[in-house]
Amino acid sequence: MGLSLDGDGMSMAMWDGGWARKTHAEFNVDGTSKVTTADVASTTESDGHATHVAGTLVAKGAVSSAKGMAPKASLRSYNWTNDITEVITEAATNGLLFSNHSYGVPIYNDAGEMQVPNWFMGCYNDDAQDWDAVAVANPYYLMVTSAGNEGGSSYDGGIAPGLDKLTGEKNSKNNLVIANANPTVHPITGVISALPINSSSSQGPSDDGRIKPDLAGDGTNLFSSYNTDDTSYETLTGTSMASPNVAGSLLLLQQHYRNLYPTYMRSSTVKALVCHSALDDPETPGPDPRFGWGLLDAQAAATVISQSTTGQSLLLELTLESGQDYVYHFSSNSSDPIKATICWLDPTGNSQAGQLNSTTPALVNDLDLRISNSSETYFPWKLDLANLTDGAVKGDNIVDNVERVEVDEAATGDYTLTVSNKGSLNGGSQKFSLVLSGAGIVLGVDDHSMGEMGVWPNPAKNLVNIKLTNPIGKGTINMFDVSGRQVYSQNVTDNANLVYSVNTESLSRGVYFLKVNSGSQTYVKKVILE
Repeated sequence: MGLSLDGDGMSMAMWDGGWARKTHAEFNVDGTSKVTTADVASTTESDGHATHVAGTLVAKGAVSSAKGMAPKASLRSYNWTNDITEVITEAATNGLLFSNHSYGVPIYNDAGEMQVPNWFMGCYNDDAQDWDAVAVANPYYLMVTSAGNEGGSSYDGGIAPGLDKLTGEKNSKNNLVIANANPTVHPITGVISALPINSSSSQGPSDDGRIKPDLAGDGTNLFSSYNTDDTSYETLTGTSMASPNVAGSLLLLQQHYRNLYPTYMRSSTVKALVCHSALDDPETPGPDPRFGWGLLDAQAAATVISQSTTGQSLLLELTLESGQDYVYHFSSNSSDPIKATICWLDPTGNSQAGQLNSTTPALVNDLDLRISNSSETYFPWKLDLANLTDGAVKGDNIVDNVERVEVDEAATGDYTLTVSNKGSLNGGSQKFSLVLSGAGIVLGVDDHSMGEMGVWPNPAKNLVNIKLTNPIGKGTINMFDVSGRQVYSQNVTDNANLVYSVNTESLSRGVYFLKVNSGSQTYVKKVILE
């Protein structure tokens, strides 16, 4: 795509069973390590697993085949002893965007003995609660964690044969849980010709039927740095390898967004974006308890970000007031699919610890996404707990804080996107993120009536000029972004003037709509700022 994304000037953190070997050649930049071992005084103590994970995140590419996902980013390496406390400090002190956690509580110990009660799998317990609370308190931070490697294990009491193996924080609502895929990729074209899940990857869903894991990453036969010495490498397999593959890629998506907009994305926006754009597995359409929403497709996600600046997609951060619907109108000029996704940081739910396969939803604020036209209403995906083997269905989703609606063969014409809520929202409102894309979509504003109005230059940089063929008399000149938010307003009282200028220097680059109102006329033009 030619975006030159490498994580330069950015940082992330990881927690693991030990620390990365920070003296490794992959972390040496002009004699200084890009890895900081944050909670250990020793400069020599290190762990092979942690060093491998760190390399997948940020290795500079001293050996090209071991190059990390964000090769110019820096990394802070912690052991897992005080993970939650240290994450909170990192978020508050360093503005932490992503952390990687390639560990968890296994169902079986090394001796093959079951070491947790059977209610533990899939349960929204105290650990899941704690991590949800961290996410809500730090809305730009996203925890990325491995799903586990017990896909081939079994036990008595699961919600379905071969499923229900996620433990502890893997059942949180506001994190990103990563499965291990084993894609076959063409070495030259990069095209994926096969996409099986690795059989060792732990399956979901959560006991209440939430879509978990969230995504899959490539964690099979991953070559990365190791801690034997400063030039050692190993090839390892597991969700521990898939998770940093995803986490490092997400940092690049934040870099891309920050190159185009003045802020970073909220974590709910990142999650909505990657669940929206994930590559679905070929076995069953839609999400499932093995892949989640599918394989991370960083290129597709980056394309959505890019297209949000040209009016080809919508990427918004909004607030829903309790009982007040959010409504957005758009149209389609082709039969190409339309896809919309929302995500929100849901408040902590009630712990179900000790209860076997409790279907009580952990969801607190239940938002609903719908797309409709004159003849049909389209519903989001959801899992059917009574039939998890045949794939997801579409209907009213009452458990997930990610909802995705698809119109597979869109009819041309007008559409309405609606976000609403059931009951009363905890706190009176809920911030949420929205992604809308489709090759044929035409984004809208409230009033599309067009008149004789010239706008130049377009695309523009710091100044937009407007020329009318007739005076508008007393009226207003307004500018709106693609979400309908007013970003500029000017009252007009000069009955004779036909030319006006709008200073756009302070506005973010992207798509806007100029709207000129008089008593009897409305003129609207789309403007692109670059």
